[in-house]
Amino acid sequence: MFCIGIGCSAGGLESACAFFQQVVEKTGAAFVVIPHLGREYRSRFGAVLEKFTNMPVHKVEDDTRLETDHIYVLAEDRMMIVEDGYLKVRRRYSREIINKSIDIFFKSMAKAYRENGIGVILSGMGNDGIEGIKVIEDYHGLVIVQDPDTTDFNVLPQSAINKDDPHAILPPADIARLLLRHLKIGNSV
Repeated sequence: MFCIGIGCSAGGLESACAFFQQVVEKTGAAFVVIPHLGREYRSRFGAVLEKFTNMPVHKVEDDTRLETDHIYVLAEDRMMIVEDGYLKVRRRYSREIINKSIDIFFKSMAKAYRENGIGVILSGMGNDGIEGIKVIEDYHGLVIVQDPDTTDFNVLPQSAINKDDPHAILPPADIARLLLRHLKIGNSV
């Protein structure tokens, strides 16, 4: 199974919707979306995303088993890793002032899925994900970053580009098309 981690923050919902509109066929992958959310903010990320995909969308608040062709969206005030085919969730510690949820998830995904781990960075602010994409590449996974010129907030993808050499830099719809080709090749091997 492939695991695709998608990190985003400000502007990321629009980018994620544009991405998932292109994923209309079975992929053999599980999709995990890690949006930066405030501790108290009640997110409707998953509810909005459901309108742009035919895959089941799950808001992850507790430990959850991964299934292919499902989308899992991290809930607010949570941190998550993947281990043994399960998303393992905990509350965000009060000392975690800076949200590093993308890095935490990407590092665990890289170790669990190795070359079948794919990290995607979409629109947002900050530099979360930079450490995680390095670990994904260390395990021979794929890293794709949204073209900063196609984002509402370009700091997150630009930081990833500046600190790393992603495999591709594309608009969200093109990221989806590239991943679909990659998954077809990977699933046929």
